[in-house]
Amino acid sequence: MFKKLGTQIVFITVICIVAVIALLVTITLISFSGYNDGVLREKAQIGEVALKGAVEDEMSTLGLYEKIFSEDAAFNDAVSRLDVEAMNTIYKNNLGSNPDLFGGVADGSGNIIFKSEKFAMDGFDFGQVARGKTISGIVKNGERLCIMSASPTTILNNTYVYIVGFLLSAQDYLDDCKKASSCDVTIFSGNVRFATTLGSNLLGTTMAPNIEQVVLNGNQDYSGQATLNNKPYYVYYSPMVDYEGKPVGAYFAGFDSTVSDTEFTTITILAIVIGVVGAVGVALFLLIFCRVRVSVPLKYAEEYANEMLAGQLATTNVTYKFADDEVGRFVEVLRSAKRGMNDVVGDSSRILQAMADGDFTETPSVKYPGVFEDIEKNIIKIEDDLGNTLSQMNMSSDEVLTGSNQMAEGSQSLADGTTRQASAIEEISATIHEVSDQISNTAQNAAKAGDLSKSTQDKVNQQDTEIQNMVAAMNEISDTSKEIEKIIKTIEDISFQTNILALNAAVEAARAGDAGKGFAVVADEVRNLANKSAEAAKSTSSLITASIDAVDKGSKIALATAESMKEVKEMSSQTADLISEIASASAEQNESIRQINTGVEQISQVIQTNSATAEETAASCEELSGQSRLLKDQVARFKINA
Repeated sequence: MFKKLGTQIVFITVICIVAVIALLVTITLISFSGYNDGVLREKAQIGEVALKGAVEDEMSTLGLYEKIFSEDAAFNDAVSRLDVEAMNTIYKNNLGSNPDLFGGVADGSGNIIFKSEKFAMDGFDFGQVARGKTISGIVKNGERLCIMSASPTTILNNTYVYIVGFLLSAQDYLDDCKKASSCDVTIFSGNVRFATTLGSNLLGTTMAPNIEQVVLNGNQDYSGQATLNNKPYYVYYSPMVDYEGKPVGAYFAGFDSTVSDTEFTTITILAIVIGVVGAVGVALFLLIFCRVRVSVPLKYAEEYANEMLAGQLATTNVTYKFADDEVGRFVEVLRSAKRGMNDVVGDSSRILQAMADGDFTETPSVKYPGVFEDIEKNIIKIEDDLGNTLSQMNMSSDEVLTGSNQMAEGSQSLADGTTRQASAIEEISATIHEVSDQISNTAQNAAKAGDLSKSTQDKVNQQDTEIQNMVAAMNEISDTSKEIEKIIKTIEDISFQTNILALNAAVEAARAGDAGKGFAVVADEVRNLANKSAEAAKSTSSLITASIDAVDKGSKIALATAESMKEVKEMSSQTADLISEIASASAEQNESIRQINTGVEQISQVIQTNSATAEETAASCEELSGQSRLLKDQVARFKINA
């Protein structure tokens, strides 16, 4: 928010001063407030003491009044005669001038035989007094509070009770307490305001519950602040006890703090105003002081720093007189530093300009302080190193020129030889291509022959398998023919047996005579059938025998053929292996020739590249020779120490 250091210092200082002033004002106000509260509470307590003292004074007075009546012979005579009018006259003569007092007389049974106009003890049991108990103190009769003195008196062997009392609702003595203590006072009957100087509007109102808890229930004093009739009060309560020590109400005194609060508010405002005025005055003083001692010098320092940042190191005369403090000395040192930097930079610029013009003989002419001493050493070292370097470059340029000429000649010769090698390699490459094509064709033919040989071998294997199957079939036919031969033999045996049976049947039919004629015919037919079966069996047996002989011959031929096919199979397998080896060798030769061809092509490319490189090298050597001459001319123009 504030960019200037002086303003920041003033702002921070003012904040600190305001904080200190506020703290002091706060502490003062708190201390004064505590003191003021203590004084006001003490005044309220004094009012409560005054009220309690007034009540006690009234008690003492009542005792004197009661003694006056008990010692008055005329009054005693009127009592003995029960002459109420005489008692009333004597009472008025003695106490009639005090309207707040009341008096009375009771007999030995406690019955009232005389009472004044303001008598407030109707219904009270005075029989206990007649029986010898003296009462002196505060008495609560219903809601009324009284100070009463009552004692028994014997007249002509009869006991009477003389009563003198004071009703605490009387306003005169309360007003006297207020005047004496400057406090409002109140008498509480229980928790109800029975008499007060605060105004009749508060009569009959009750005590605050929290105060009642402390004073009436806790039998303790209470002090604090309260608002009564819309006014602030410092209040003091104390419990009130009757003649028997029982709590019957409370004393109250309150000091109106309106004037005190107004004075406190005035003091608070005055303290705040004084603090603000003091802070503003200090701020103005600091603002002027910081402007003279901080802001203006720092402004010059900022200008010097900005000029140094912009590379403007020339110094100008300043008429402003800086104070002899940290800020002033800082600005002076900054200006001196700027002047020293200007001298060093100017001298360095002079030497560098001479070096740019080719003059390496210039030397520093001013003192280079501190880290600038390294700049001085580096400038001198640069001059020496560049001078030596240029001298060596001059000598080296001669050698480079000579060497470049030699390299140009050698590179030209190398380029010519490389060109001839490239031509020879191209011819060799063409020849190898032709050989490679022939070997490739041979490898392809060998591969085809290998495929045909493999197919032939497969066919031979297939025929060998079929012949083996045929031999097996011939063996099966031979075995079947033998079985058929056995069956025909069995048929022949059956025919022979049938023929014998037919013969026996014919013999038996002949024996039977006419009865066996029909059976003889059947026997003849059976014999004929048996003969035909025997002949057919013989014919079939002859055919089967011939067939078996033919099968045996076929089996022998098939076995011979199988043996021949086995030899053909072995020869075909050997032929296929040889052709496969030829094909593999041809493929390897083809791959070798291809690799040789690739190598020759690579050699050809390398030779061509070498040829191009040699030509480029020759051209570069020519260019190097020209640049060497140019370098020698450029170095010759520099001026260096011998």
